[in-house]
Amino acid sequence: MGKTTIRVQFDDPLDAAHFLQQCRRKGLDAELEDSRPQVKRNGPALAAWLKSHPGWYEVGESVNRTAANKAVLKIRNGERRGFESGKFEARMENHDGRWLVYARHVGRPKPQPGEGMEPLF
Repeated sequence: MGKTTIRVQFDDPLDAAHFLQQCRRKGLDAELEDSRPQVKRNGPALAAWLKSHPGWYEVGESVNRTAANKAVLKIRNGERRGFESGKFEARMENHDGRWLVYARHVGRPKPQPGEGMEPLF
């Protein structure tokens, strides 16, 4: 027989804790759910999240340097989905043998070769 799930929401955290204790005393398999929404941070959703949060943030992890370097280059060059605007910077760091990829939104597009030049005459 399948397991039945019932979700109960409380405004007061103490009431929620009291209800959870009562359920456990009665032998029910009661768990506390995290009420924070899970945000997918990949592709366009990651790019939008970086735009709204200034600063450097970890956006990936790799066990080898080559894969981390490829991820950094894709973000810098706008090849990764969601990062096409060129308004992002990326870097990688080694922490205990793990290569972490960090990115940030810089707010200005990368200059394109020959763009913005006007003839004098």
